[in-house]
Amino acid sequence: MTSLKRSLEPFNVLEETIPGVHQEVKRFKNATEEDLFNSLEYVPQTQKGLVVSSFTEDLKLLTDLPVPQKLQPHEILIKNKYIGLNHVDWKSKKYRFSIYSFPWVNGRESSGIVVKRGERVDEDRFPLGCEVFIASTTYRDLRTSTFQEYTVFDSRLVWRVPERIGLDFASGIGVSLVTAGAALASKRNVKDEPEAKRSLVIWGGSTGVGIFVVQLAKSLGFTQIIAITSKKHESYLVSLGATHIIHRENSHDEIAEKIKKICPNGVAHGVDLISKKTATVLSNILLPESQLVCAAGCPDRDQVRDKTVKLDAINLKAFHEDLEYGQEFVKYTSELFEKNRLKPLSNLKLFKGLDNFCQGIRNGLRELEERGASAEKYVVAM
Repeated sequence: MTSLKRSLEPFNVLEETIPGVHQEVKRFKNATEEDLFNSLEYVPQTQKGLVVSSFTEDLKLLTDLPVPQKLQPHEILIKNKYIGLNHVDWKSKKYRFSIYSFPWVNGRESSGIVVKRGERVDEDRFPLGCEVFIASTTYRDLRTSTFQEYTVFDSRLVWRVPERIGLDFASGIGVSLVTAGAALASKRNVKDEPEAKRSLVIWGGSTGVGIFVVQLAKSLGFTQIIAITSKKHESYLVSLGATHIIHRENSHDEIAEKIKKICPNGVAHGVDLISKKTATVLSNILLPESQLVCAAGCPDRDQVRDKTVKLDAINLKAFHEDLEYGQEFVKYTSELFEKNRLKPLSNLKLFKGLDNFCQGIRNGLRELEERGASAEKYVVAM
């Protein structure tokens, strides 16, 4: 793990609170013992958080964001220890999407400890003080955002941190893992398919999502797992389960030819994590009636030669909208972690914010936008 060596800029403090939830501060400022039952520690009324106050201003530190005191029956309150950073955290502000009011709290994943439980939370699975990590796909509920000290989430969609994985590495698992799961959601019965249809091409194998797609594909029973990635990541992806590596430095035509040589009868499944252009190339390699799942835009239908190829965008929201699927996915991947058949990204870039975690978030997002991440995860220590 390394830390970013960059001078930290001061933050301005705004006297604003989040619309729609600031009433909680007034409602529970005189909390009784009953209000605080099932808590590990005293839960403060307010907290620090980093917010988007407008699309044109820098991220701002607020010190009076409300901490939810009343939890729904299945919810837990998590005291964040580490926060994972994702491209959507800076892109949503820069390109003005998925931000519906101001000020707005971003942050889609974290790890921490459970400090409070709703009345129907499984006490054996989530004892107070246990270590957990989350992937927040409920974008409109700011209580579930992670660029703040405390986060609320449905315990049925929360992972316990495996013994062999620390809180730091765990904080960067959630979003990539859920995205990878969504990309392969329709492939859960691939073991029952003929050998010829158990092939998969992943364009973007060394992305955070790609690394988990490779591992999940192996556990699901794919026999041909072809990852398109940089040459420097070849041995790493092979160790995780990729059966073939094609270097992205090749031209698109060369990549297509290499795939055809590996799978002369065609490829049955495709996952594109790079661009609409690469998704178009991949779509024209797939077998008839196969599926291409895209993270960065589906090809235009008139650019796909075989009209029977199914084109689908990754649906992250299914994780929380389809509770049965979300619970099944958490259970399945938890078992893989316990058996050491699923591992977090091996490289972590840790940002520290000194006395102010918001400084670490701001510097980490700047670095992520400027450099990008290749087979590594950016994480901020609280």
